[in-house]
Amino acid sequence: MTDSTPEDGEPTSLGQKTKNWYEKHKPKIRAVGGAVGVAVAVAVVVARHAVEQSATEETEETGETEDSGSAADSTEEKEQRNSPGKHNVAPHKRRLADGREIDVSGYERGSSSEDEDEDPGEAAA
Repeated sequence: MTDSTPEDGEPTSLGQKTKNWYEKHKPKIRAVGGAVGVAVAVAVVVARHAVEQSATEETEETGETEDSGSAADSTEEKEQRNSPGKHNVAPHKRRLADGREIDVSGYERGSSSEDEDEDPGEAAA
């Protein structure tokens, strides 16, 4: 007698065959499912770590700190950002998107509260 025909001679349905096959291979199926679950969990942990490390490196490069996400921070973001105080920028080289390097001469940047009283044309000259 074969697995596809029960004792009464009628063929077994696909659902019954599947159920019998699952019962026969249940330990193997659970082991594979567990291994896949562990692999997915490890992938999620590695991805989170990579994102956090990337964010940390970006923060270190820009010198910024991460926002705590409080309501006070979101209110401050809506307000216009104040320009930095007046300072000199040292001469340096800048790499363009196409790979060329150009020399950038030093310049003065920013403003102070004392400059607000001046005429904008005079400050630029």
